[in-house]
Amino acid sequence: MKRQHFPTIALALAVPLLGALWLGGESPVADPESGPRLPLLTLLMISEFGLIICLAGSVLGVQHGRHQGWTGRQVLTTMGCGLAALAFLLQLIRWWPL
Repeated sequence: MKRQHFPTIALALAVPLLGALWLGGESPVADPESGPRLPLLTLLMISEFGLIICLAGSVLGVQHGRHQGWTGRQVLTTMGCGLAALAFLLQLIRWWPL
């Protein structure tokens, strides 16, 4: 795998992980007091893994763009990784037990 393809792979992995957080983080309709559908540790692990891969995708995308020049597809992929990293960070803050 080349480093230039990592932002695309990271973004492709981020979409189902964000979906899992979205669906697994809500409580069942029948009993809203029961908590999320997925265990808390699972939600935290998904959030942290997604944050790490999306941050790496953003950094590698910016490095590649600075060295090789920017294309429209690369700008969108790098920005998508950055926004997904922000979404994972917000989910990580949401699920972190205080």
